[in-house]
Amino acid sequence: ERERLYEEIVAAPGVRWAAAVVDAPRIDEINILQATMEAMKMATTAIMDSPKGKGCIKEASVDRNGCYVVCGANDDSGRAIEAADAAATALSAGEDVDDSYYALIDGNRVPKEMPCEAEPMVKGDSREYCIGAASLIAKVTRDRLMHAYDELYPEYNLQQHKGYPTAAHMSAVFKHGASP
Repeated sequence: ERERLYEEIVAAPGVRWAAAVVDAPRIDEINILQATMEAMKMATTAIMDSPKGKGCIKEASVDRNGCYVVCGANDDSGRAIEAADAAATALSAGEDVDDSYYALIDGNRVPKEMPCEAEPMVKGDSREYCIGAASLIAKVTRDRLMHAYDELYPEYNLQQHKGYPTAAHMSAVFKHGASP
């Protein structure tokens, strides 16, 4: 069901979407909460920059190292906008990036130095459709990466528990050591 909804959301007319991928070394460096805050800021920045085509890639991959953002934008008919087309569309629409964005953040805090005004919303994914959609995009991006990692490291069964510290995951780490 998630996959189907993901495809519907990213194909919707007029949509801009983004999901940030923060790698394990960065999470180890700043902790999972700060990595989550950083990812929200990265995704928001990518959405704001998407008409200019800055820094977006099409798909998350286990072959990509470091932190990055997967994102896209569609025109009013639902056709994916390429960077050059998006810049022209934004200019012709007279878009003012500084004033036209407001982020709703799922949780009880807003990341520091957000690129636009933002407000936190506890249980926002069940209260606002846009937060629910963003949550779904992030989960599908994560799930796809975990399925690909599962093919590389089947002994960890990452497809099943997505790297969460379940008893099965902890047992696999104890038996095989930390995954590469």
